[in-house]
Amino acid sequence: MKTILETLQSRLSQLSPVNQALARHVITDPETFIAQTTAQIAHASGVSAASVIRFVRQFEFADLQSFKLALAREKTLPAEVMPLDPLVQDDDDLSTMMHKLSQTAIAAVRDLPDELDQSAVQSAITTLRQARHIYLVGVSASALVAQDLYLKLIRAGYVAIFDHDTHTAVERAYYTTPADAMVVFSYSGLTKEVVLAAQQARRNQTPVIAVTRHEPSPLREAASCVIALPPTEPLLRIGAVTSMFTETYVANILFLGVVQGEIKKTEQNYRATSQLTSELKIRGEKYVNRRLNDRAKKSGQHTHRHNDNA
Repeated sequence: MKTILETLQSRLSQLSPVNQALARHVITDPETFIAQTTAQIAHASGVSAASVIRFVRQFEFADLQSFKLALAREKTLPAEVMPLDPLVQDDDDLSTMMHKLSQTAIAAVRDLPDELDQSAVQSAITTLRQARHIYLVGVSASALVAQDLYLKLIRAGYVAIFDHDTHTAVERAYYTTPADAMVVFSYSGLTKEVVLAAQQARRNQTPVIAVTRHEPSPLREAASCVIALPPTEPLLRIGAVTSMFTETYVANILFLGVVQGEIKKTEQNYRATSQLTSELKIRGEKYVNRRLNDRAKKSGQHTHRHNDNA
């Protein structure tokens, strides 16, 4: 049976130009390839992050991490070559970390419009527009995404519900109805609390929209609509970074899709709520009005010059 490197070498001429670039990167320096993030591999090969994922799947690997592990075993590389999370290493300086993070963020969202199932996204938007109540569910890092969408929706005038306490979220799922909708964020799709909430909602015939990675999971099975994220991040990592970028992207697309067509109403709601909470803002020339005053001064200077020229 051929090794990965032997397979790549033998099939090199048959690959597309994009896959040839990736294959050469692996063949030339497998240790560097193993230590790199998806974004770094894409940048080094001159391709997109989505192309990296498609490349490893072409060779029957579920995701990049599986490909790296198999390559590391074949090369009998020491354990330290296969980092827990290549996004940050002990010898990285601040500039390196900042550039890594920027590359990762750009690569994570750049190809999402082509990678996401737009029919699933549109179906989710339609469901949310028609929902009486919108339940948002997420745990840990995904809870931050769920809460952000919740805050946007309630300010725009929608009846949204989010619970920090996961037990409460599961209990509340008992009261969902077919007229409601639930959006569940979970990159792994394996977190028991969110799966239980989704399963209960489905028993109540409530539409459940799952935002999760493109891999089999109990959450995918429980959902009525799945917005599948590219599996660009391993489940074991130092922190949820790429997954948060992609989940946040989807959350914002859902929000924009829901309010699209009702922009005037949304603007009115935003102005009204802004006025309501204006008393909670610290006022004074030193803070709130500084930028406005600067603009006014510049505008005044421009007017004076115009009058002088006249």
